[in-house]
Amino acid sequence: MKNIFQFFLIFLISSTLLAQVSTEPNNEIHNYAKSLINKEHLQGAAFSFYVKDLESNHVIADYNGSMIIPSASTMKLVTTATASRILGSNYRFETKIMYSGEIDSVTGQLNGDLFLIGGGDPTLGSKYFNDEGKEREFLREWADTIKAYGIKSINGRIIADASKYEYNGVPAGWVWGDMGNYYGAGPSGLTIFDNMCKLEFKTGQNAGDSTQIICIEPYIPGLTLENRVTSANSSRDNAYVYGAPYSDDWFVEGSIPKQRESFIVKASIPDPEYLAAIELHHAIENAGIPVKYRATTNRELNKNKKFNRPKLNLIYTNLSPSLASIMNWVNQYSINLFAEHVLCEISYKNNGYGSTYNGANYCMRYWKSKIGGGLFMTDGSGLSRSNAVSSKFLVELLAYMNKSSSDRVFKKTLAIAGKKGTMRSIGKGTSASGRVYGKSGTMNRIKSYAGYVDTKSGKKLAFAMIINNHSCSNSQMKKYFQYLMVKMANY
Repeated sequence: MKNIFQFFLIFLISSTLLAQVSTEPNNEIHNYAKSLINKEHLQGAAFSFYVKDLESNHVIADYNGSMIIPSASTMKLVTTATASRILGSNYRFETKIMYSGEIDSVTGQLNGDLFLIGGGDPTLGSKYFNDEGKEREFLREWADTIKAYGIKSINGRIIADASKYEYNGVPAGWVWGDMGNYYGAGPSGLTIFDNMCKLEFKTGQNAGDSTQIICIEPYIPGLTLENRVTSANSSRDNAYVYGAPYSDDWFVEGSIPKQRESFIVKASIPDPEYLAAIELHHAIENAGIPVKYRATTNRELNKNKKFNRPKLNLIYTNLSPSLASIMNWVNQYSINLFAEHVLCEISYKNNGYGSTYNGANYCMRYWKSKIGGGLFMTDGSGLSRSNAVSSKFLVELLAYMNKSSSDRVFKKTLAIAGKKGTMRSIGKGTSASGRVYGKSGTMNRIKSYAGYVDTKSGKKLAFAMIINNHSCSNSQMKKYFQYLMVKMANY
């Protein structure tokens, strides 16, 4: 009896193992992905890969598809997909110019304050939506509008209010080495000039020489910037800016090319709300409207005691470009700031206030109810290493979007291999060019891609590939992933 039981147990285990082997995909795509991890500089790396046929729902490849790991900027797919469903592609951010007190009908004097109420619009003065040299055009138009309203002088202040989004500065999980640089600019209820300033340097004649900061544009009153940057035998920008949000004490170190009369290093703006108040103040006075007191902000007024906003009257509402056009920049060119604004706006839509934390939690709940788990989200851009996602989750999200009413607009925002956006340099001259479209992600020791494939045989696939802690260069990892894309395109 004992021998029969042992035989039955062995038979059961063998049958289970055979069933597992037989259900594993067996094709060039899956087999190549499986072999990748055996390469010397990928051993020990965490690799997650998943591919699905969108028409048959058949899984074509699954190598650690459920493994949840950081994916860098492919997290933007979660943000923009959620926004497509919750806000809609035609959604627009609103910025309002309002006033308190009364306007003297005879003199045109405003006996009160002028308020700039931020609506989370990330495009005000943005280089992505304005030609070079015209970034301040919207301020001049606002000043003209105020003048046309009948205000000839202001016996009060310009007060900027960015309270729509919380005053956290940057999302949790962002590292010190990122937040002072332009790509680490955090979201604000009142963003201006992409929350970015330009530091203009003059460098020395020899490597190791000191450098000089000759201009900061836009000018930021009160900012103290310690310069530790040296000149180098290099053509690259290896300078990094360090500083906390709302702090006036910053420093910059590293190296930039020698023998330059002008070299630009881009940094984030410490307090966008305050800069917006100052810039509007200047624009109004340049339009011939004197302002009695210095510009200030809602955050400044609330420092010592709660500032009770008085009754306000509306002068003008400024509408942003459509969400779809903002999402184009998020997914095609990976603009972190725009992604964070979109996430905060998702929070505002559902909670009445903009918050990275609440926006991320909403996204996790929303997609868990639609497609299940596999997502840990702490920001909208993927810059935080606290984010983690599985390739299977991203594929299921893409499959869901493929069947949704937001499908056409969402897909138009994606980069295209060999053609457009951050994927334009991958797949050039191969069958992947023009057939693979989606989002790329790159951070130190992280490389990822996720999106769709229109194969040569007419099939439609959704895919995601994420690797962490590879010891080869990003360019080499890109070649491995390009080979996977080619195989998918030829499937």
